[in-house]
Amino acid sequence: MARVNAALAASAIPPGSTVRLRRGRRHPGVIRPGAVGALRFASWGDEPEPPVVTSYKYVQSAACWTRAGDDLWSVDISAANVGRTHHGYVSPWTTEVGFLKVDSTFHGDRKTDLAALERDWQFRSRGSLVTVRCATNPSAGGRRVWLAVADPIVEVRSRLVIQDLAVIGTGRNAVQTTSASRTEGAVVRDCVIGEAGGALASDGVSRMGNGVQVWSGASGVLVSGNTIVDCWDSAMTIQGPGVSKGVSWSDVEFTGNTVERTMQTFEYWSTGGAESPGSSTCSVRGNRAYDAGSSWSAAVRPDKAGKGSHLLFYVDGVRPTLTVRGNVFSGAAHAYLYAHDGVPAGLNSNENTIALADSVRLQWQRAERLPEYRAWSAATGLEHRSTFMSLP
Repeated sequence: MARVNAALAASAIPPGSTVRLRRGRRHPGVIRPGAVGALRFASWGDEPEPPVVTSYKYVQSAACWTRAGDDLWSVDISAANVGRTHHGYVSPWTTEVGFLKVDSTFHGDRKTDLAALERDWQFRSRGSLVTVRCATNPSAGGRRVWLAVADPIVEVRSRLVIQDLAVIGTGRNAVQTTSASRTEGAVVRDCVIGEAGGALASDGVSRMGNGVQVWSGASGVLVSGNTIVDCWDSAMTIQGPGVSKGVSWSDVEFTGNTVERTMQTFEYWSTGGAESPGSSTCSVRGNRAYDAGSSWSAAVRPDKAGKGSHLLFYVDGVRPTLTVRGNVFSGAAHAYLYAHDGVPAGLNSNENTIALADSVRLQWQRAERLPEYRAWSAATGLEHRSTFMSLP
């Protein structure tokens, strides 16, 4: 991936090109099309596994860890130590780690002070040092320790196509459109996306991590046929401030995706003035989402209450048209829907299958549970033609 991005920066890969990554291989790095934009990234080969593009670093052995105190172990993941303590992706701007993956288990209980590391696999990421509490060396017994560096894996630009890749392993968002320029006509299709999040936001408390994030200023974006898993926050989201000229979102579509082990399925928020009715649009159609709130972040995130929900809404500044139709939303830890500042004005959610335990709220800010779905639907104007099912 470093070779690809260097070639892009040198204009050695012209617009309209296809870059193919070999299946069955791990490709440490990120996809940064820059100003070129109009590219296609896909796979080649006959291996059953898709090519993996990842921001993970891998700690090479038990010898790479240094004792930092009683049951404390540190590893230096600076660029100078590639091949000495670790291998994998070297970000040009960050060594922050959002979570650890030990074999197949995620550990996201991150602390800011060493004194707060009280249980195994709690960790601190500061500078290039990652310090982990563990009764034995973290890599002892052949344990495989991966560190998720907080660099988004795919930066989507105009006319970029990402297809048949596994985009996994980052402390931030796995796939995101850029806020640097408008994104027009992009496709993310038939990929595995996730294992994302845990990096600190600008407030130093909140933590980030979405599967596919579409920032304001995007149009003609299709996210289709993907499997999105293991995200700190939402599998799919549109968010950001309203743009000063034009519309904030146009023809952004999430369709036919499968979502598992995330906190939320779809999130929306926007700030700024409202646009003319129907000018900004987004649709969520034909997706299948399971067990909202089952992310690895569920037990350790600072904002737990109500966040295990399929639909998550905050500020509705732009007031886009949001169509949520023909989806299967099955299982939720807290609620089907969370609406911090009320249900968005342009939300049209209908003809979905909503399967919940009888004890789970339909909307976190309201009292109705599944048995009262008719009363909730009448009060909110949502899901009049949807199918409601009771889970054990």
